[in-house]
Amino acid sequence: MAILSTGPIENNAVSDVRPTQQVTVKIDNRNSLDGSVVLIQGYNLTSTRTLYVSEQISIDPDQVVTRTYFANLDAFEFVFTVEGVAIEQTEISVWGKNETGQLVAAHRLVSSELDVGVNIATNAVYTANFNSLDTTEDVTVIDGLTNTVIDAITIPGLNFLTGIGVNSLTNRIYAVNFNSDTVSVIDGVTNTVIATIPVQVNPFRIGVNPATNRIYVSNFTSNTVSVIDGLTNSVIDTIPVGVTPAEVAVNTSTNAIYVPNRDTDNVSVISGLTNTVITTVPVGNNPNGAGANPLTNRVYISNQDDNTISVIDGETNTVIATIPVGARPFAVGVNP
Repeated sequence: MAILSTGPIENNAVSDVRPTQQVTVKIDNRNSLDGSVVLIQGYNLTSTRTLYVSEQISIDPDQVVTRTYFANLDAFEFVFTVEGVAIEQTEISVWGKNETGQLVAAHRLVSSELDVGVNIATNAVYTANFNSLDTTEDVTVIDGLTNTVIDAITIPGLNFLTGIGVNSLTNRIYAVNFNSDTVSVIDGVTNTVIATIPVQVNPFRIGVNPATNRIYVSNFTSNTVSVIDGLTNSVIDTIPVGVTPAEVAVNTSTNAIYVPNRDTDNVSVISGLTNTVITTVPVGNNPNGAGANPLTNRVYISNQDDNTISVIDGETNTVIATIPVGARPFAVGVNP
């Protein structure tokens, strides 16, 4: 997955007319064999960041797609999430147009000028070490190119680090501190802790939506999910879920969050737009791991005591298959 962003674009009126009235997005898949999928999200930037465009487009081999969106706003931002085999060959340009349909050069952006996410530039891997020393714990930073340790980020105290999340668009890393009921925010440039966010009792796992800059933390003992705003590093909502919520899986295409509840044998499905549980999906016994495939809209849940994986259709939020696996499956990884 690659995430591209125009960044905030100022579009204040001059003589009562804004420079850009509409935005044209052109997508070019240069791969002659394989396709890609692009999620386009547009945000109106006032005192808050409000989603007003959300469209997912499948791009066939050698296809060029053009979309035009309303942009008569004081400030806006477009974010593009690219997935599929042809990620590297998918090019995107963004053009502002005035009221007569002419191109606005100041609001022209091509792929090389957009911010690239998924830590493609740094290729860094982060691991949470929950008991590395007697009086301190750390996050190890690994260079994905050389497969060597390049740094260790100290988080003082026996916090029992149980989860790690990365927002590649902002280059922020989030470490979950189970015993201290906090989340440490790490700057991926300096590899230092820049903020500590209080959440609820015994935070366990974490999921990140880079497109919305929202972070979701399951609180194991409180039976809740804390929603963190990545811009302000503060909790903006707390969502009740089932008993002992475990892993957090985020589907960036649908802005849906999936949280398996170990002691109620179900999965809470949360809307990232309203921060509410929109449905609960029964699965196997003692579900723990979760992984989402935004390309196929499938979610995979590991059921520890059943030795199975439940496959959830994200369109209907129902289990469409149950797969026998080995003993006590714990975690799930997905290759979109």
